[in-house]
Amino acid sequence: MLTVTGITGGYGDLRVLWGVDARVGAGKITVVLGRNGAGKTSLLSAIAGLLPTVSEGTVELAGQDLSGTRAHRRIRAGLALVQENKRVFRGRSVEENLLLGGYTIPGRGLRATARREALEQAYERFPMLRERRRIPAGSLSGGQQQMLAIGQALMPGPKLLMLDEPSAGLAPSIVNEVLGMVAALREEGLSILLVEQRVEHALAIADDVAVMENGRIIAAGPKAEFDDGALIREVYLGRTGEQMNTGNR
Repeated sequence: MLTVTGITGGYGDLRVLWGVDARVGAGKITVVLGRNGAGKTSLLSAIAGLLPTVSEGTVELAGQDLSGTRAHRRIRAGLALVQENKRVFRGRSVEENLLLGGYTIPGRGLRATARREALEQAYERFPMLRERRRIPAGSLSGGQQQMLAIGQALMPGPKLLMLDEPSAGLAPSIVNEVLGMVAALREEGLSILLVEQRVEHALAIADDVAVMENGRIIAAGPKAEFDDGALIREVYLGRTGEQMNTGNR
């Protein structure tokens, strides 16, 4: 579904990605692991068309070359990004947030109908959003705001959903709920690129894994190659198994 080849770039003169290659299979979850500052968020930004400077490399979605296109065109092509820290419009109602997420649905004459259909699908996926649809998004709990952010990203019907640390700041019980929902989206056939610091939780739902360090992918492959945790501890975390379980950064 997604093929990233040789992405190099950063923020002006500051280069943070160095020839990164990455893949996400159709209907699969690829988890990107790495220390803080490894370049994970920058990689998602580069794929989404939000990284200020990309000097080399290509991004292909379902065979369509999106290299050099602006972010809104990538959304219309089928990319969706949920950024870290539950970025919703806190003063707007839950339903207004969802409808804003459907703004990029193509076709002027059909857009209103398509948005309403997408809204109903969002409520079917997240029943608690229907119950709270009239209240300000800022009054939701952290886990509910994360669900809303994901629901908003799904409104245009993306082919690939990118999630940047969806468990950040959530209680352990809510983390299980959020990542369980991510796994359920995979069962619907959605392709997912997931950046996550809670290694054990991420590996539990992953199909494939990529490990980043210093702006490069240093290990990648099927999840089975990472199941014992030894490779991750050796080349990435440098932490104990206990620390991996708690998700400490």
